Amino acid sequence: MLKIGLDIGTGFVKCVCNYGSFSFPSVYVRQVHGNWTQKTTEAVGTRAQSIMNALGTTAISPIRKGKPDSRYQKETELLLNETMKQINELVKDPMGSDEKICMVVGLPYHAFAYQDVMTRTIKKAFRAKKCTAVAQASGTLMDLNQKSAIVVSIGQGTTEIVVIDDLEVIDGDSSSWASGFVTRKISKFAHLDTATLHQNASLCKRYSKIMAKNLILEIREMSAQYDDRYSIALSGGGMLLPGMNQELLDGLKDFTLLIPDDPVMSNAKGLYKLVE
Repeated sequence: MLKIGLDIGTGFVKCVCNYGSFSFPSVYVRQVHGNWTQKTTEAVGTRAQSIMNALGTTAISPIRKGKPDSRYQKETELLLNETMKQINELVKDPMGSDEKICMVVGLPYHAFAYQDVMTRTIKKAFRAKKCTAVAQASGTLMDLNQKSAIVVSIGQGTTEIVVIDDLEVIDGDSSSWASGFVTRKISKFAHLDTATLHQNASLCKRYSKIMAKNLILEIREMSAQYDDRYSIALSGGGMLLPGMNQELLDGLKDFTLLIPDDPVMSNAKGLYKLVE
């Protein structure tokens, strides 16, 4: 049986399966060639990133705030197909058409109303026998081998602030203070290039400080509703923004903080544990 934990983010698609793990940019590129006799080129993921600055290209993010943008159904399906392609490359022996596939996919707290649409789309793309949608923050908690905490998962489109008690989601919010607030100050797709972020470290640190201060206020407000009895788990690619990690550590130093070894892949690793 093929088991898959899948975190489809605005910035990156992250996947863990029983054959390995990978991530790739959650981006689609359409390139119109100068010679009208040539076909239009479509690409997603790493290949899309490599040609997105070429002449005649249009680049989009099909996933917006953790859920597929209804305008880009085909582009979302291409991302899912790329995920399955990369899984097949990890499998040593070709999978038969009767291979059973079970999956857990993570969704932002505010997007949970879309779970039926998301699971139907994914089951179709992967021919999965079973696909369960859960709050993506549950993945972080599973990766940390914890049962209760306030999980703060900083993504490109949203930051999830979710209260989980004994593995049950009891409250949450999808904050608009996400990585995009910082990276867009450099360029639309700056989040795809770590080198670019570090070349603009001073700019990142300036806006990371603003973002962190606002996030900390929201985290404290959520925590106060539960008498500050929970630890704070911090994860997501936003933790790697220049300056962000230190700002959060300083601003939340009176809490018990939990940080996974790999903040980027943490959700997907935990979602895979849920499959098992």
